[in-house]
Amino acid sequence: MTIFQEKQAKKKKAPEKDSAQRFRHIFEHSPVMVYLSDTDGLIVDMNEAGIRMLGYDSPEEVLGLEAARHFYEEPHDRERFLDKIKETGSVQDFETRFHRRDGTILDVRITATTRRNGKGQVEGYEGFVLDVTDRKRAEHALQDSEEKYRTVVENSLSAIFIHQRGLFRFVNQRLAEMLACETTEEIIGRHFWEFVHPDDRPLVKERGLNREKSQVFPRQYTFRVIKKDGSTIWVDLRATHATYLGESAVVGNCIDITQSKIAEEEIHHLSRRLIEVSEEEKKGLAADLHDEFGQALTSLHFDLEALQMSVPPELTEQKKSCSGLIHRVEMLADSVRKTTSYLRPDLLDHLGLVPTLEWFIHEFSVRWPDIQVEFQVLGLKKRLNQQIEIVLYRIFQECLTNISKHARATRVEIMLTYSHPRVIFTIRDNGVGYEQSSRQSSPVVPVRGIGLLSMRERVASCGGTIDITSVPGKGTMIRANIPVL
Repeated sequence: MTIFQEKQAKKKKAPEKDSAQRFRHIFEHSPVMVYLSDTDGLIVDMNEAGIRMLGYDSPEEVLGLEAARHFYEEPHDRERFLDKIKETGSVQDFETRFHRRDGTILDVRITATTRRNGKGQVEGYEGFVLDVTDRKRAEHALQDSEEKYRTVVENSLSAIFIHQRGLFRFVNQRLAEMLACETTEEIIGRHFWEFVHPDDRPLVKERGLNREKSQVFPRQYTFRVIKKDGSTIWVDLRATHATYLGESAVVGNCIDITQSKIAEEEIHHLSRRLIEVSEEEKKGLAADLHDEFGQALTSLHFDLEALQMSVPPELTEQKKSCSGLIHRVEMLADSVRKTTSYLRPDLLDHLGLVPTLEWFIHEFSVRWPDIQVEFQVLGLKKRLNQQIEIVLYRIFQECLTNISKHARATRVEIMLTYSHPRVIFTIRDNGVGYEQSSRQSSPVVPVRGIGLLSMRERVASCGGTIDITSVPGKGTMIRANIPVL
């Protein structure tokens, strides 16, 4: 061989030597298991990472071991591995399970290829083995969690949904059933307000879209929903802002409360009817007292006056007794008049609400001169319907009665305001107030008469609302808001 040929041979061997050194460096310092095996599955070489992963202390303990018997949890997986690698010459991300020296199980992923000699004959296999045990556990945990949530959601008695950008993104089967749809696919992708009753749609749409932006709205409210068959039901909705697939959304659940609404309407109807009957009975009783007792007392008064006039002047004691009896009859007649006025004042039927309230305030001031009452009327230029006038009078009557008995107030401010289409009645005192329950607006102090609960029922019978606010030491304010139809 010439000197030139020797130099060329040395240059050719140098790159091969460098390549082998680089491969060895990668092999030894790889953070994952790298192995070489022969065609029988015996380990020819393995790096330090693989030895540690399998729980051995040195390469000598691993070399010569048969992979199918010593490493594979399921020997059949080794056969599947060989079938794949013989078919294509390589295997990508082959998942199986290894057991370590101490018996613990590892989930692994193998990427390998065939190893050939200079003649192209298969000498064995070489590849990487990645420990994916932690990832597998996380996946299983996630699957278990998803399965639990899916079980809860799909078997929930509540209809559950997610809407995003105004569109349904997820609904459970219960919502589909509630809307008389056969599948959830009939709902997903549609605007949520499509199913809301037209009269309730503006409010529900506004609240739903703004809740996606994290704006604060009532978390719970009721409205009407139109089913696929055109029928209407009432639902009670609870919703909150959430993030779904990285974007703002609303998660909500609702239940069908149609039967409860029907029962509630029946209760309100019954309550209204009871109030009407009560007022009719009071009106009838007041009329009976006025007519029968009034006439009888008037007749008695005339008879006593006639008797007094018939007594001779010299019988002073007898005349004095007649005067006393006449005075008693007058007091009794005044008591009957006050009782009939309390039951149902004639002014309310003949002159209307405002004159009746002014008369009551006058009577109240005479009896309770230490309590200053201010009364103001705004915008009320004509009479209200009879039902509203009776409701407002009863609230007014009960409030002043409670103030005189419990509030120890020195000042009461009353305002009656008509602002189409509502009439607003407000009464405020500077009395001792009371501690309101944290769970309900009823007071913890006892009240008599129709009470605050009956006030609410009366206002509700007219489709209105009543707010009661009280602070210990700072008095009480009651505000009734009633629509005038």
